[in-house]
Amino acid sequence: MKEILAKNVVLNVNQLDKFRTIKIQIDFLRPLSKDESTKRRLLANVLSNSSKKYPSFKSLNDREMELYGAEINAYTRSLLNFNDLGFSVEFADPKFLIGDKSQIQDNIEVLSEIIFNPNLKNTNEFDDTAFTIEKRNMMSNLDAVGDNKDLVSVLELFKLVNHNNPNKQIPIFGDATQLDSLENSALYEYYKDVIKNDMILINVVGDVDPTEISKLIRDSLLGQSLKSERTDIKIQLPNFDDLVKSPAEKLDHESINQSRLSIAYVTEKLDKGFSHLAPQAMNLIFGGDDQSQLFLQVRERNSLAYSVSSSYQATDHLLTVQSGLDAKDIDQAIDLIQKQIDFMKNGKFTDSQIEHAKKVLFTRREIGSDSIQHYIMRSIWETIYPKTLLDDKSFRAELNKLDRNNIQSVAEHMHRIAQYELIGD
Repeated sequence: MKEILAKNVVLNVNQLDKFRTIKIQIDFLRPLSKDESTKRRLLANVLSNSSKKYPSFKSLNDREMELYGAEINAYTRSLLNFNDLGFSVEFADPKFLIGDKSQIQDNIEVLSEIIFNPNLKNTNEFDDTAFTIEKRNMMSNLDAVGDNKDLVSVLELFKLVNHNNPNKQIPIFGDATQLDSLENSALYEYYKDVIKNDMILINVVGDVDPTEISKLIRDSLLGQSLKSERTDIKIQLPNFDDLVKSPAEKLDHESINQSRLSIAYVTEKLDKGFSHLAPQAMNLIFGGDDQSQLFLQVRERNSLAYSVSSSYQATDHLLTVQSGLDAKDIDQAIDLIQKQIDFMKNGKFTDSQIEHAKKVLFTRREIGSDSIQHYIMRSIWETIYPKTLLDDKSFRAELNKLDRNNIQSVAEHMHRIAQYELIGD
């Protein structure tokens, strides 16, 4: 059931009896901004620390325990060109509890309190304890990013990939310099702007009555706080034409034992009639599986890397390779990676590799359908970018028409657009 509560405030209720829990998730969406990613991450942390009704982390945690171990989460993530600030609560389906009739309403109340009734010091600031603790914890996490060289390599690669988009230069989890200067009052002003203007998606999944859920939400603090119209958001897909013509490259040196190599490729739009699953299958055979060419040839047979794999982002048509290796082996590894791309372009992969890729795609689809989060994400995509989704029938049809020509064509029309090397001295 889909219901519009106000302009750009959408309620999706997915009634399913296959889970023993119910999950309510609320996502606040607005375009990514280099000036806001740090604020949004700290805001998620501060709001989930306490509320006016539950003025300490302990009191909030105690309330979760009273609700049979309800699990509350707050986060930020990127979706397309949007920054998603989300809050969720997952709790036991009341039909599996003895005598509890208000479990759903109680959890809606807790989630509403966290988001719309924050723990404030005064009319202009959050509670000092919540703000200070969460800012300190977040700063500690950001300071530790530099120690994770795999993450550093990924971040540097995507800075190259998004060189012409400053709003994607700041990681979704924030920036230490911006955080250091962020004041309590500025965060609260930003909070009010989010609550007033962000597009909001509310998703409920579980064995629930959609009509009852709609009434409970409308009557709650949550529903009462979402009656105003929200700002429109517009999808903007990236364009890498300039990088296809002139790939971006960067090389850094550090005193580390293991070097890192990161390479980004972009795939072209598929011709009509080709399987939409071809890029995913190509990635699995190339480097996205423990039976892939990169794993078998670069790591196992030639021992040129401690780790090597590829991943594919369908919305951006990006395929990335990540590898950890010795500095002396980088040039040889780059050459061997290119040979695996040529292997794919020349269609030398076997029928058994194709069948294995198809089985992996099917299995992942089946496993995903056993998760509540799978249905929430489908609802989100159905609302903001439905053309990316395949229903079960369409998925099977795309899988059935996936063949060698489809996979080979993806490789033939793949372009290296960025490369980052972190050399250990």
